[in-house]
Amino acid sequence: MPDGIEARNQPTKRVLPLRVIDRGVMSLRERSDEALMLDHGQGDEEAFEELVRRHHKNVLNYTFRMVQNRQIAEELTQEVFVALVQNAKRYEPTAKFTTYLYTIASNIVSKEWSRRKRIPKIFSLSYWGWRDEEEGDPLESVGDDRENVLVAFQRGEISEAVNTALKELPEHQREAFVLRRFQDLSYEEIAEVAGAPIGTIKSRVARAEYALRPLLEAYREYV
Repeated sequence: MPDGIEARNQPTKRVLPLRVIDRGVMSLRERSDEALMLDHGQGDEEAFEELVRRHHKNVLNYTFRMVQNRQIAEELTQEVFVALVQNAKRYEPTAKFTTYLYTIASNIVSKEWSRRKRIPKIFSLSYWGWRDEEEGDPLESVGDDRENVLVAFQRGEISEAVNTALKELPEHQREAFVLRRFQDLSYEEIAEVAGAPIGTIKSRVARAEYALRPLLEAYREYV
């Protein structure tokens, strides 16, 4: 068969046109945290509002587990986002935004701890506002029966028990544990936040888990 006929009998490959994606029309929810922070540095208020929407709850959870007081946690969380505003024009995406965010949060929490050490304790630590204000150790109110544990879980007592147990940890172990297990940061990110070697962070998390295990034994199936 002549070469020309053979060539005509070959199936024609369809060449798809290249599509250029216009990043300028991406919605707020499609943009990365880093892009939003850069936009915020250029004066985009909606970008900042989106960052708050994404991260406010997690930062509040972090600050609460660290200071164990809802009102103070809310104040510290507000300070974190105020710091974002103040540092917006100097921001450079050299690391993940969450690393940058929790480094700020960690510094603010550390200042709160230092402040507490300088003043006498004048009030007891409070818990989340939605819980019943019951006295006593929540671990003592739950027996070994699975059904009782499930009821306790539904009432929020497991979350309370975790927060109570966290108070028994040294500050540096509590921070590493909370960032790893509750905020889902990698060991590398936590090392950057804490300014410590990765091996040290892994050790802190392991020590925290070892210390918490007997305190949360009644909830081992759920925690």
